[in-house]
Amino acid sequence: MKITIYTATGCTRCKIVKNLMEEKNISYEEKDMKIEGKEEFHAFYKTNRSVIYRGSEGIEFPIITDGVAIRQGIAASIAYLCSGEKLDEFFSVGTLHKEWVDGIHISGGQTERTDEFLEVLNYLKGKNMKLQIYTNGKNSYVLEHVLNNGLADVVIMEVVGPPELYNKILGEEIDIYDIKKSFSLITQFPKFKIYTSIIPIKREDGQFSYLTPLELGETAKFINEGTGSNKIPYFIKKFKPKDSQNKDLKSFESLAANQLFSYRTKARAYQVFTEIEKE
Repeated sequence: MKITIYTATGCTRCKIVKNLMEEKNISYEEKDMKIEGKEEFHAFYKTNRSVIYRGSEGIEFPIITDGVAIRQGIAASIAYLCSGEKLDEFFSVGTLHKEWVDGIHISGGQTERTDEFLEVLNYLKGKNMKLQIYTNGKNSYVLEHVLNNGLADVVIMEVVGPPELYNKILGEEIDIYDIKKSFSLITQFPKFKIYTSIIPIKREDGQFSYLTPLELGETAKFINEGTGSNKIPYFIKKFKPKDSQNKDLKSFESLAANQLFSYRTKARAYQVFTEIEKE
């Protein structure tokens, strides 16, 4: 396998990925977009603009390609170099900087790939990176291994709704015991937080309507029962249509801030520290 890696001068993350390729005897060609590789990168970016993430602070580096696949960011790049496409659902482009790595999604991947997933996290931790990991409660088996191996500095859990709506919201059969086990695990990490987005849900009549304040209250109760505490750091997030690929959902406008207070009131009956997350 021959890799082209696009880097930025002084990029520590780029050096880590290059070190991995050298350790694995993977041949690569480096293109530094700020110096001699500037023209090549601009041509590459122009051709592949649709699959390259550009955030508010610019493009995340490194970016690697084998001529077919493209992976961006330190975690996704290392995962691809270690296991090819097998870990794609665990990793995406991160948005955190300096020593922090995010874009790690425990619930997305396959449990049979747990050892390979942990290998990537171990490598990142071995390079003194701090890991922020996301879960929606699925794959508690993987989460437990992450906990036991000390491989996450922060865990963020999205509780999508009350237990009776989990299947509908995620569009698949969910083992609620799996979600409950994740509740029992998440409180054992050094730092954690839980949030729910007030999203539109497709109801029995085929129409979409927002998760209701009462349903959010039931969600907070679910968290209370799962964690055994009513003092969990719990946040309510406004729905952002651009976050969804569903055309029906994109037509929804975000809830006004004053509407969210009724949600907070219902949730505080079971989670007293519930807050509306600042945008």
